[in-house]
Amino acid sequence: MRISWTFISIATLFSCQLDKDKGIDRSKFTFKTGDDTEIFFKNMRQSYYDLEENKAAKFNIFRIKSRLQRDSLPLLNPAIVINYLQDEAYILLEPNTFLQNYEPLTIQWHHTESGEAGVHQLDAMNKNNMLEFSSLLYEGIMANYQFTLPDGAPFLEDPVAREAFRITMSDYYRLTRVF
Repeated sequence: MRISWTFISIATLFSCQLDKDKGIDRSKFTFKTGDDTEIFFKNMRQSYYDLEENKAAKFNIFRIKSRLQRDSLPLLNPAIVINYLQDEAYILLEPNTFLQNYEPLTIQWHHTESGEAGVHQLDAMNKNNMLEFSSLLYEGIMANYQFTLPDGAPFLEDPVAREAFRITMSDYYRLTRVF
């Protein structure tokens, strides 16, 4: 009996991991959610988020509680928007006031080990562009890229901000079956 409880405990622990090693398959990008993924989010992940209900628009916005909320450094927090009438979910990127003057939002990235570098730019704040841009940042976080703004200011440098971004995106990917 004790062995079976141990096995169940270990299986539960590994099934609740946040997919740290999974890659992004862009061919799976969709905004559709399923009943099973919504139930998982509601029962297992929702408690980690602040909820804003917009009853008029028929959607809920979830912002991870562990996000940084300051204006002294550039922050871009993703939020998960669930449109429960359409069974869809979207990523909403919420820049803080520090980033007001950076339009379009351009982020330079650099991988210190390989020397690779490049630029990501968010031209328009629509659901497709925000998903693609946030996915590029997510992949950069997973690959341990360093990010800066065009003027050289560090971006997503704080480990708490990086982890909040990573977890939110991972939850979104699970909700929309990318993972």
